[in-house]
Amino acid sequence: MRDLQQAQLEEDMVGSDAGRDDASIASASSPEPQTEPPTSPGPSRRERLRAPLATACFGRWFSRRRSKHKCQDVQRLVTKCKLEPSPAVQQRLPPPPVLSTTFVATAMFQIENLSAEHETQQSGAESNTGFSSAHAIQEAIHAGATCIGRTNTPETALGLIDPDDQRSNPAEQDGILGITASSAALVVAQQEADFALTTDHLSGARTSAACCGLYAYRPTRGTISMERVALIAGDLDAVGWICRTPDLLPRLGDAFNLPGGKSSKTELAKLILAQDLFGLWGDELTPACTATLIGCQKWAGDEVAPVSLLVYLRDSVPAAQPLMEADSAEQLMSAFGTAAGLIQQSEHVRCQSEQAGPNTSLQEAGSGIGEVDAESLEAAKQVQAELHRAMHAALSTNNGYLIIPTMPGPPIQRRQAVALCTDQHRGRMIDAARTAFAPDDDLEQFERRTFELSALATLSGVPQVTVPVRMPGHAVTSISILSLHKSDMRLLHLAAKLGPLIAEAAQDVAVAMAEEQAEYDDQHQASATGEGQQSRNASKAEKYKTAANEAFKAGDFDGAITGYSQAIQADPANPVYFSNRAMAYLKVMRFAEAKDDCDSALKLELNVKTLLRRGTSWLGLQEVDSARKDFKHVLSLEPNNRQARQELKALKESEAMFDSQDLHASNGAAEGLL
Repeated sequence: MRDLQQAQLEEDMVGSDAGRDDASIASASSPEPQTEPPTSPGPSRRERLRAPLATACFGRWFSRRRSKHKCQDVQRLVTKCKLEPSPAVQQRLPPPPVLSTTFVATAMFQIENLSAEHETQQSGAESNTGFSSAHAIQEAIHAGATCIGRTNTPETALGLIDPDDQRSNPAEQDGILGITASSAALVVAQQEADFALTTDHLSGARTSAACCGLYAYRPTRGTISMERVALIAGDLDAVGWICRTPDLLPRLGDAFNLPGGKSSKTELAKLILAQDLFGLWGDELTPACTATLIGCQKWAGDEVAPVSLLVYLRDSVPAAQPLMEADSAEQLMSAFGTAAGLIQQSEHVRCQSEQAGPNTSLQEAGSGIGEVDAESLEAAKQVQAELHRAMHAALSTNNGYLIIPTMPGPPIQRRQAVALCTDQHRGRMIDAARTAFAPDDDLEQFERRTFELSALATLSGVPQVTVPVRMPGHAVTSISILSLHKSDMRLLHLAAKLGPLIAEAAQDVAVAMAEEQAEYDDQHQASATGEGQQSRNASKAEKYKTAANEAFKAGDFDGAITGYSQAIQADPANPVYFSNRAMAYLKVMRFAEAKDDCDSALKLELNVKTLLRRGTSWLGLQEVDSARKDFKHVLSLEPNNRQARQELKALKESEAMFDSQDLHASNGAAEGLL
């Protein structure tokens, strides 16, 4: 086994028998320089535990083997072969269900004498290349599947994103593919094979499938044999698969004789939707969460429970606290990712040491990766143990299944649109001016958060199925379903049921969102049209007012009234036109019309001039008390207003004169009576 792993690592560094180009080999054999650890004396325990993550996030702890494939020709992605099952596997009875499918295996699976296959075919000799192939490959062949070859992508890179990868994503244009299982995902997505056998640690099958809109499965730890499979991350490694259709999931489970039983087909289950994880890093996953909830409710009804998973895990995994910089949900997920990264780093170093031999240093083995100190590793394993217990407790209630996002959003774009403006109501880019490469910080953040989500199943050892969520008009996303240890068959049957229901719900949600957007666009367009018409009307009204003002100055008050009336008809929301027409009415002694126009103007805007004109109209109508009230109102707004003071003074003098005349008349009448 050690010889296989060493040979695989050498093949990745020197070049596969498919003949990679020199640039790819040079990139693969040149590990990135390692950042020196801090030298300041006396770092805190928290700083020591977080140091590996701070210096190189997850995959950047490990040497990147860049793949420079410029096309997606399957001949470049896969080394073809034809395998027969070994006699030992052929003799096993009873045989599992026949798959009648084709598959590829990734470069981590041993296929004995693969390079001699073409010579065997040309010479006409009988092929025996399958006799020493990986046990998982033999299991699939025994079930009736046909292995068409092995992918050529190097698998020693533990990162998620290769910015130099020029291959296009069939599910999301310009979207990332992942690294470790990207070729396998492309072969399946292009329908060159029905499924692919892959390995998975913190990336691999799950992330590459999620990026390409495919289904993927990571089993309960140890349930599928790792015999003749090269290890990258030791105990974190698992054999899984990628497939296009959900119905293939339980059929493959039967072929590999997975635990969990077949009675699960009719078994009721409790579906636990981690709603907080779907909204932890923004609202990009809101449509996928909605579609998932609707799809789950179609199958399980009231047995779907949206929960806040991170609140539960914060209380159940206290060992994560030393790895957190603050008490927050994001920091808790970061702690899980840090713990998984520390264990993965330690396991990778151990695997490299075992492959190189007990007396070989890490530098001589070509690892380029430092060992994890004992204290940090112990803290990480404590997090792993507590997370394992917490997940078991959460899932053991009513045979529960946990639903989480596979990635923090759609596969990030290697090239991103740079928008000039944004629709604030919908939060959508509406005017892309140019494109640019996605910033490295965005790529690293996406990679880190994806690993944090993957860490939940990787650390706890539970099985996980990824389910694509495709919505017309939206980028492809993915959700994952986790279940109890060794309940793999129940999980696979559940995913086969839920996959089509979620796909149907995603279509409905997309239609509903499109209708909502169309309604908003119609309203926005109507509003914009109305504003444009209003602007044109206002311009026309101003022309009428200008002409009316000229007529008023010339003493043509009837002409002024006509002009102001035309302005009011064009723009009835402007109080100035009503007030000006009221003044013209006053000039021709039409007090009632003047008063009505003042009322209309004051409803639109409180104005001192309009109050004065209405006061004058009241006087013309012999309504002295109403006139006095308006003039006093003017003084409450402008205490020094001269016209209001004069009008009130005149009213007071007139009242005093009338009172004096009334008194004199009454005295004369009294004298006459006497």
